[in-house]
Amino acid sequence: MRIKCPNCGAEFKAEGGIVTCPYCGFQIRLGEARTFTYDLKIEDPWRPLTSFIRLQRLSPNDIEWKARLIERKLLYVPFYIFFVRAEGVAHTGTFSSEGAGHVEFFNYITVPAVEGFDELVNYPLPTKGRRYFDGRVKGELIEKTLDEDDAQKKLRDEVRNLLKKEARRYFHWGSVEMGMPTFEVQLDGLVYYPMWRVKYKYGLLTHRAYVDGTDGRIPYAEFPIALPKRFVNFTLGSLLLASGFFLGKLLLPYGFTSVVGSMGAAAAASFPSLKRAFTLRGRASEHRLLAEMAADYAPEEEAFGAIRRFWKAHM
Repeated sequence: MRIKCPNCGAEFKAEGGIVTCPYCGFQIRLGEARTFTYDLKIEDPWRPLTSFIRLQRLSPNDIEWKARLIERKLLYVPFYIFFVRAEGVAHTGTFSSEGAGHVEFFNYITVPAVEGFDELVNYPLPTKGRRYFDGRVKGELIEKTLDEDDAQKKLRDEVRNLLKKEARRYFHWGSVEMGMPTFEVQLDGLVYYPMWRVKYKYGLLTHRAYVDGTDGRIPYAEFPIALPKRFVNFTLGSLLLASGFFLGKLLLPYGFTSVVGSMGAAAAASFPSLKRAFTLRGRASEHRLLAEMAADYAPEEEAFGAIRRFWKAHM
């Protein structure tokens, strides 16, 4: 087809999708009836990112002046916006004695329309400021690679996980199996959203993060775990192991089973602390609590609690 560039007025042939005017370089999006974007308001993503990382309990205190910025790139990431109504039926097992519990989801969910941005699934876009997309961008326009059906597969997995979390919280179940007899989806539109991709180096490791170009929120960030805080976990984990060996030696006259039980309990209690002691990188998000960081906000309290539980069970 022949199209006319809205920027310079030149006419040229194009097939569709994202096309670039050969005369002025203006990018044009064709074939999308409900395509939107948001204005870029955050020009410097480094400041909100370092402020967010500094607030993480396990991060080093010198991140602002010791970290070295190695990439700062503005991307316009395509997001499908779906309105979802889903009903979940949760139970704790095939023959659960606690019966089934019903949970519901009724809200908007966003899914990146491109591979490689899974950290941004279900990122809540602002309710105000959306405007129709005219192709004018200040950064790199990412072309859509996922069709609506592929995006809905990711959407279904995300909704199922959300229903599971709701069931665990409401019914106080440790593990949940989830069925979804109702899953209704309506596409609300496509949004090209300004998102800063940042890479920085701290010590020997390189970390990456995303910064919202509209309001400065942090959808996803990796950060180094401070050496003193890792040392605290290593010390407490080692103390738990040593306690198990010491108690096992005391219980040796009562039989080999007592020794094995004592040492096994000590190993299980010390594992979380020792695992964090050898973890070099943490992950955090401003709009969701990442699973591997959920127990890391108070490592000292958790480790001391494990010590108290261990001694209470064996003394």
